This record gives sequence, C-alpha cells and structure tokens, in this order.
Amino acid sequence: MATVEINDVNLEYEESGNGATVIFVHGGISDYRIWKNQVEPFSKHYHVITYSRRYHYPNKWTSDGSDYSVTLHSNDLADLILSLKPGKTNLIGNSYGAYTALLTAINHPELVNTLVLNEPPVLPLLVTNPDNPLQLLSLFLKDYSTAKSFIKFGLQHMKPAARALKENQMEKGVRLFADGALGKGGYEKIPAEARKTFIDNAPALKAELLGPGFPSPFPTDQARHLHIPALFVYGQHSPKFLYAISDELMKILPECEKVIIPNASHLTHGENPIAYNEKVLQFLSKHPVIDRKK
Repeated sequence: MATVEINDVNLEYEESGNGATVIFVHGGISDYRIWKNQVEPFSKHYHVITYSRRYHYPNKWTSDGSDYSVTLHSNDLADLILSLKPGKTNLIGNSYGAYTALLTAINHPELVNTLVLNEPPVLPLLVTNPDNPLQLLSLFLKDYSTAKSFIKFGLQHMKPAARALKENQMEKGVRLFADGALGKGGYEKIPAEARKTFIDNAPALKAELLGPGFPSPFPTDQARHLHIPALFVYGQHSPKFLYAISDELMKILPECEKVIIPNASHLTHGENPIAYNEKVLQFLSKHPVIDRKK
C-alpha cells in the first residue's frame, strides 16, 4: 500500500502494471480490496490503481463523516489523478464509485480518457426528492416497473438499513442494504471475504445513507457535451430502477455503449469476473490513450 494526501486526508492505494492508467473506483459499501479479481488481468495491459475513497477502510477518519457526498468523492478523485500524474486516465467505477467517476469526468474531462460505469445510482434522474409523494406518483405514471423497484428498494432496504446503522446495528444494516442491491439472500451468497469487506465499511455506508445525499439536479447539460467514450455495465439480475437510470444516462451522454453481464446483479465485477473482465478489456482496447504521459 501507498498513501497520497488529498484535500487534507490520506488515501491508501495500490498500483501495479505498466501502460495507460486505469483507476478502479469502488462502491459505497466496499474498498480497494473489492477489485481483487481485476488487478492481475488488467495489470497485464495497463497501469492499475485501486484506492479506497475517503472514510473507507483502511483510511483514517479526520471528521465525523457528515460531509460524505458524491461531490466530495469526485473532487478527491480529480485531485488523486492530479497528484499521481498518470496522464489521461481510464476510470472504472461500480455503483457509488461509478457516480463518482462520472461526476469527475463531467467536471474535469481533460483528465479522463474513458468511463466504465456499473449502474451509477444517479437518483435525481428518477426523482429529485424521494420523500415527495407527488414525485413518486409521477414516476409511477411514467414507468410502473421502475417506480415499483425504486420504492421497494427504499422502503424494504435503504431506509431500514439507514435506521439500523444509525442505531449502530452494523451487520443488520449492511445485510439489509446488500440484499436490496444483490437480491434476496445476496449478503449470504457472496464469499465470506467480501462480507468482511462490507462489514469493515459499514461506518462509511452509515455516513453515506445519513449524509447530504446526491447533488440535485444532475448536471444534464454538461453531460450532453461530455465526449468521452463510456461503457455502461448492467447486471442481469440488478434492480430495475438501476437499469432505468443507466438507460437515461445513455440518452444523455453522446458516446455510449452497453453490456449486460450474465449471472450477476449489482456487483458484476465480483459475481461474474470472467465475463466482466473480458467485456471491459475489449472496450478499453478500442480506446487507447493517445496523449498519456510517457
């Protein structure tokens, strides 16, 4: 592990391989370790960096986590790239990490070569205020299956998980959230090593769910002018509302393609790493970094 100081915090990271840089950005309930099935195959072709976002294991907390937001993490990611100076970078993100990578590219397109986005939870594209019944009704009238999936996740998983974590019932909160993202019994189905990673990052999940949330509205106008190749990765069994969000983003971003990973839900790179690695490596090979730093 190495350490880089970013915006008055120390972030832990690992790097391996040579060539154009790929930075993996983990989701809201994990850390750099979640990419263990990607490091070796990708480092055969690329300079690979995996890092833990602020408040995630093994980084030390310097505040209470009340500022946990995708804006904060996207600013950290931009400054990480500027500090390590890898040249134009390929960003690969899962879930909250995908949203982080996308916002980084929108605000700093000069730093990014390609985007690989696994189901970024850009909730403002569905509703700007999930607690507003009129907005939920509007979503129901527009797309019943998406609304049903979104409300089910919120009522049965996200809100109960937030309550459990607020009461410091860490494993219960993690289980509730994971079962919502990965499907019924999803927490038990993942390997024990991954469950430990989830538990290690329960405090970060607590900060995420109890924090200021996502910026609203989404910067759609800026995104429409983001001429960066983007691959949207879908899990075959992922919640329908996450499909709907990625579908909306593909209508906004000008250079997109899509792949569905079979036999996987929201954690595609961990549930079916062979298919995931093959598709992502194929995508990256089509978009070499022309102006990367030698």
